Amino acid sequence: MELYRWNAEASAVLMRYIPWIEVLVRNAIDEQLRLWLSRQTPQPYDDWIDVADTHPMDRIRALINTAEKDYLSEARHTALSKKRFWRSDQSHPRHGDEIDRDDVFAQLTFGTWDGMLSRAANDPELARILMGAFPNIENAWESETRRMPNSSLPGNESDSREDRLRRELISRLKGIRVVRNRIGHDENLLRVNFPKIRHDMYFVLNSLGADYPRWAFPDKAELLKRLNPVQVLEQLERKGK
Repeated sequence: MELYRWNAEASAVLMRYIPWIEVLVRNAIDEQLRLWLSRQTPQPYDDWIDVADTHPMDRIRALINTAEKDYLSEARHTALSKKRFWRSDQSHPRHGDEIDRDDVFAQLTFGTWDGMLSRAANDPELARILMGAFPNIENAWESETRRMPNSSLPGNESDSREDRLRRELISRLKGIRVVRNRIGHDENLLRVNFPKIRHDMYFVLNSLGADYPRWAFPDKAELLKRLNPVQVLEQLERKGK
């Protein structure tokens, strides 16, 4: 029972910080994609999310959807189901409203963003556009190498620097997302390295901009330093004896 309570408390602590990563990353990527679309010729596009039953640009869809699932259409259908709920509840603040692009956008999951960065390996132009959402990533990596001098980027020396940084970013985002999913499914966090997750989140925030860590985590996520499942298990073992 004590261990279960510790797990619930650890989950609550993590969820003070993880949502910031998801919201800030998705908004930064969204901004880059919309700027890119506005520059397309011969016809610029206003948006890559369409609330009607039509297709945004195929290249962007290829970064989001898989052969098995159309995530953009699913996001639209989820938003439409929420609209039906608003319509049935006259006291709802959105009663009578139509869905807009933000309603659809909000339904895209955390995995959308690291998935897009990963699939962009097959579309170098869009890979550069997506990485434009992380203008401070070089400085973020320099900070990491000062903290851990033996750190190295994934890939080979022959790979481009941007590609290797993109892969490092994907790895950090996936690690954060896996822990978030464990919390969502009420799984145990006994093997989570909380200081590492903290550093991963700081790396992502710092990649977005030098001010982001201070803005998102004014408490510097100090609580994550004190989360140690090993200590909890040791305490429980002593009590058992």
